[in-house]
Amino acid sequence: MKRTLLILVFTGALIVGCVSSVPLSFVMRQTGITSQGVSWQQARGTIWHGQVTGLGFRGRAAGALDIRSSPASLLTGRIVSDVRWTSPAGRARGQLALGMSSSGASDLSAELDISRLDGLHPELRRTGGTLKVSRAAARFDSNGRCINAGGSAQLDLVRRLGVQYGRDWPLLDGTLTCTEGELQLPMSGKGTAGEQFDVTLRSLSDGRTGMDVHVSGLDPQANLVLGQIGFINTGNGYTLRQEVALVGEK
Repeated sequence: MKRTLLILVFTGALIVGCVSSVPLSFVMRQTGITSQGVSWQQARGTIWHGQVTGLGFRGRAAGALDIRSSPASLLTGRIVSDVRWTSPAGRARGQLALGMSSSGASDLSAELDISRLDGLHPELRRTGGTLKVSRAAARFDSNGRCINAGGSAQLDLVRRLGVQYGRDWPLLDGTLTCTEGELQLPMSGKGTAGEQFDVTLRSLSDGRTGMDVHVSGLDPQANLVLGQIGFINTGNGYTLRQEVALVGEK
């Protein structure tokens, strides 16, 4: 029994050692992610520890990755990696787990520059701001449907826009969630004069992000400004729906 156990341990260690020495570039080519629009200029190292530079997604620059994987996680049928992402558009770090039946991210923190969102109204891009995500997690099934999600987020775009127009508007905050298989981030906040702001970010199948903004309770002058930057009067407030994507260069 003891001898059999030692053989199994040795065999497992040998398999882990062999797999962990496979070049990262080879693994990335075999995953089929290129057919999903992912590209890169250079991938160095192994799945144990590697770097990807010149990362791109559907023709857009997407920064660089530093990946440190746990070979022992292969014995559980998953690959677990600590990942750091850097780009002119922001930065993020967290743990990714890839398995046969599901995948996910945990302990995720990120900061994204709103002025780098391609597809957002020019006035909002000029206003800028930061989306901060902390202690986030999300899990997806083999079909990419969101199973569960959590973690907090904060957005200062509305506050910055208020300062620009002499209004005391709030920071927005919210929690990541799964809605009908889609990863969403609803955020909201209330102004000092009773204004209500709601922003929902939705992951789209083509890699972009849907952004739904609804505002109510504003004074007539503020409503006029909203109309000038693309908001539509829906009867119970003003709404803006856009599809955006991070870009590496302005």
